[in-house]
Amino acid sequence: MDLTKIIAITGKPGLFELVSQAKGGFIVKDLTSQKKLSINSNSQVSLLQNISIYTQDSEVPLVTVLITISAKHDYKEIDFNKSDSQKLRALMEEVQPDYAADRVYDSDLKKLFSWYNILVKNKIITEKSVATYQENLAKAKEEMEKAEAQKEITAETSEEKTSKPAKATKKKIEKDDKDSIEENKTAKTTKAASKKKTDK
Repeated sequence: MDLTKIIAITGKPGLFELVSQAKGGFIVKDLTSQKKLSINSNSQVSLLQNISIYTQDSEVPLVTVLITISAKHDYKEIDFNKSDSQKLRALMEEVQPDYAADRVYDSDLKKLFSWYNILVKNKIITEKSVATYQENLAKAKEEMEKAEAQKEITAETSEEKTSKPAKATKKKIEKDDKDSIEENKTAKTTKAASKKKTDK
């Protein structure tokens, strides 16, 4: 399930796929009509993978909600009435019970389920693509955890290397102090012996 090139354009219904860059803008494909068109670089666009939905506590990525919808509806399109607010909210509660009902409007839900249908119809959301997406996500998480663990090991090793010379220095100072004490003792003994000799 690759959503890296799927965008929503403010003021235009549906979803679009980024095809290429053009002078002063981009060439996109309308996933509903399958027609290509150019858009200005000043157009307000949103990458689908960067969109989130408000929940009671924070936010949840749109991708996560789309995956939940696909699992609930067997990776098939949903038949819903866009003007039926209660039905829309009932569908949303099924897939994301903790969504913020006061911050997510009916227009947002219409877009969400319409976008889901478009992605299913274009075979962007399929059982196989979702499984692959989740596998890649798990691998990326595992690699990140390994990298973090390696950083900690490196930091600990570096700390040990730094602390060892310090201990060695401390030992050297202690040895120097002992040597100094011994020298003082020897000097005192020699001086005392010299004094006795002179007295005689």
